[in-house]
Order: sequence, then C-alpha cells, then structure tokens
Amino acid sequence: MAFISKKFLAKFTGLAILLYAIVLILAGCAGGQRPPLPTLAATVAIEVAANESSTTPQPPTDTPTPSTTPTPAGTNTPGPSPTPSNTATATPTNTAVPTNTPTSLPQLNPVLTVTAPVELLEGIPTPSTAVPTAVPTFEVPDSTTNILLLGSDTAIGSNDTRTDTMIIVSVNQDGPTASMISLPRDLYVYIPGKTMNRLNTALSLGGVELLKQTILYNFGIPIHYYARVDFQGFETAVDAIGGVDIAVSCRLQDWRLISPELDPEDEDNWEQFALEPGLHHIDGDTALWFARSRLSTNDFDRGRRQQQLLRALLNQGVDIGLVSQFPSLWEAYQDNVETDMDIGRMLQFATLAPGIRENGVQHLYLVRGIVPWETPGGAQVQLPVWEGENNLEETFSRLFRVPALNRAGRRPITVEIINATGNPDMALLAADNLAWYGFVPIIGEDTPETEPFTQMFYYRPNFKDSFDWMISWIFDMFRSQIQLAEDDSFEYEYKVILGEDYDPCLNQLYQPQEFINQ
Repeated sequence: MAFISKKFLAKFTGLAILLYAIVLILAGCAGGQRPPLPTLAATVAIEVAANESSTTPQPPTDTPTPSTTPTPAGTNTPGPSPTPSNTATATPTNTAVPTNTPTSLPQLNPVLTVTAPVELLEGIPTPSTAVPTAVPTFEVPDSTTNILLLGSDTAIGSNDTRTDTMIIVSVNQDGPTASMISLPRDLYVYIPGKTMNRLNTALSLGGVELLKQTILYNFGIPIHYYARVDFQGFETAVDAIGGVDIAVSCRLQDWRLISPELDPEDEDNWEQFALEPGLHHIDGDTALWFARSRLSTNDFDRGRRQQQLLRALLNQGVDIGLVSQFPSLWEAYQDNVETDMDIGRMLQFATLAPGIRENGVQHLYLVRGIVPWETPGGAQVQLPVWEGENNLEETFSRLFRVPALNRAGRRPITVEIINATGNPDMALLAADNLAWYGFVPIIGEDTPETEPFTQMFYYRPNFKDSFDWMISWIFDMFRSQIQLAEDDSFEYEYKVILGEDYDPCLNQLYQPQEFINQ
C-alpha cells in the first residue's frame, strides 16, 4: 500500500473526512481478477483489446434525442430508470477495507413531527402560495440508509448556515447498491412550522433537523444521517490528493476569479474560463469552479457535475490508498466536518464499498416533476409536482430501486470501442459515458483511417435484455440503426465504431428511464 506522509495527511481536511466517512459507500477497492470497469475514463485504466481489427457497425433504436433544456413538471413520457455506473478503477494500491462488521448505534427511523402548518397569527401575512399537505412517507427497507450530504460556502462552526449543495445518498446493504439524488436549492416547499420558502432556507431557519423534517414533509424521504463540510475543505482535499481527473463531455464556460486570492468584489478580477470536451486534470480551485458554476447552465446541471466530481474524487482517493487510513484520518480531523453518524456506522459502510462499486450506483436528478414559478416578491423558484407519471413521487421512489444495470442480479454488458474519429479523447469520453450508465467499456485499437459516421453492432441472437434503448441514447442513435451480427465467437456484446460525427455531450438530466410497474 502506498505510504502517506503526516504532512500529506495534515492537508486532507474537511471534505476528505466527508468522502471517506460518509461516501465511502461509493468508493471501494479494486480486487479480484475482473478487468477494470471505468466510471470516469480519466481516473480509470481502461482495458485495451488485444490486436482486434475493427468490424462492421450496428444500428440503434428509435429512442428520441433528449432535449437540452430542462422542462417543467411531469411530461407524459414514461421511461427507464437511470442506469447507474459500474465504477471500477485501475488496480490501485490494494487498499484494505475493514473486514469485521463494527459495532454501531442502532439506526433510528425518523418521523414527521410537524404534520400541518401552524395557524397564522393576526398580523402575519398569508403565504403567497397554498401550503401543501405532507406527502406519504416512503417505506424504507431495514437494510437501507439515507444520508444527506451538505456543502456550504461558509465555514463549519460559523453562525451562517447557507448551503448550495444537497445530495441524498441511499445505501442498500442487501445488494449492495447505492443511489444519489441532487436537491436543487430553489425548490419552493413548505418549511414545517414556518411557511413556504426555498428548500435551502430550512437550514438557516432551524438547522439540519429542520432541513431533515422539510425533506420528509415534502418528499417523504426519512434522512437517517447527515454530513456537512465547507467549500474550503473541499478545495483543500482535492489539492491534498494531487488534483483529480475529470471527463468533460460538454464544453463548460463561465466567469472565474483570475486567481483565488483576489478580491471577488472587484469585477476586474474576473475572467471567462472554459473547459473544452476532453480529459482534464484539475486542482482544487478549478474543481470548486466546476462544482459551483451555474451562470451558463443551471442548478440542475450543477447538481449533475457535483455528483460526477464526487465520484471522480472518491476514485482518486482509492487509487492512492487512503481508504484504509480512514480511522486515523477521522480521529485527527473529525472537527472539520459536521455529522451525526457514529464511527461504527461509518466503518460498516466501508465494508460495503467493494460490493457497491461492483454492482453500481444510480444517479437521479429532479428535472421531471417541477414547474418554474415567480413568487409575488419576484423570486424565481421551482414548484414541485408530486403525483403523476414522471413526477417527483416516481423519481424519489427510484432511490429504493436497484440500478437497472446493477451486477448484483445480472451479467455485465460489455462494449468494445473502436476510435475512428481522429481524436484520442473521444474513445475515453465514450467509455466514461458507458460506464456512468452501467455498461463495461473496453477500448480497442484505433483505426488508421477516420470514419464519417458512428456505427454500432450487437453480437447476440436477439436484442432481449440488451439495454439497446439505453446504449442507443448514449450514442445519439435510433435503436433501428443497431446492426445485429450473430457471432457467438465475438468476445463482447456490443462493438461501437466512433465516427467523426460522434458527440459525447449528453443531456444526462433527461436520460431514459426504465418503466416502473405500478
């Protein structure tokens, strides 16, 4: 295992503890004899097929191309459940994970303590929108734990408790599998015992307990534990591990301070900064910009990038062998993170890490089931729509469903990638997209000549259980374009030949979803 110096550990503050104490569930050690299964192409060694010549392509299906702008609530188009990514990394440093199940405090089931608004007193204005009744609480299996991750632009311990980042991680120990869902701060909801307001204001109005109650009242999700770190801790953690590799599939441009030490109040200290599509190694300051930027995109895409960066950072930490050092890290730096999770529970999650990586993580976003609205005061917010197809009730219910391409109950689907674009980054970005949704990509040898169009082949007798609806969407093709090539001797299920028309930029917020049988 790699030796980590005390000086290095001293830098690993704030978010590092959050990553390994709370989201260890998403890390895990590479082990066994299986080939690497990349999650983020930049952080993973992807298997290269040995001397395989390119074959003829295959066709996708009539899956519609996703729209690029989030639409309001509840379209009537059902779809498939977001297929998680099977994260795998290049053989890291054989990091050990605790093998004995540690003793932890019993997991309590949260209950709603405020079921209706308090009567308005004389002189208190009537709320500008009707207060909704509490939604039914989801039945959470005994083996499932819901963890609320919070990121703050103010220091831990300060009186100001704003939060821009709210992510629920749901861990199913039976798989084991995990799901993540980002909560936009501008959701306009009822704050129990208060009034209607943005979701993130619950933290400043009544602390984490009120935020937990707000999530339970409006979304029916009991939060068992939480962890909160500030952005300075996040930036320090990224720099402490030498930066992080990130796969950028869509060009991102926004304003950025020319240098972190400059005064942000001086407009001359800002410049336009962009990350072009490709693989980038970024430092803490750039990672924070990547996680917070939203002027050129929106809060939904920012939540997606935060999930992506969290996964990349976790993989990087595992690769350099920090997982096994969690107990000593926690002992030294527990004051840099706010959490109500006991050490025994954290170590329990650490033992699940390899299985979760193997079986997959599901990524969810709240773009279906919300309606843009302007308050009488002129604030732009999002109103939740709970019931109905593709609305929030359905999206939140997916937290407790296993990822569609999880490996706990099905074989992996392997995809060979042949790069005929002339751009070496395109194969890595395609592999990253495939792995994010649960496929197992293998990068073959590039072709000496470019091809104008992307082609896809499927090497099985029929398309049953092929997830052709998902892979065709990933490559912006119709299912009918996938060519059926019956060849039992071919090593992989799919072969994709990337042509010059290949665009890795996906609108992941509108990924196709599996139908839920009600």
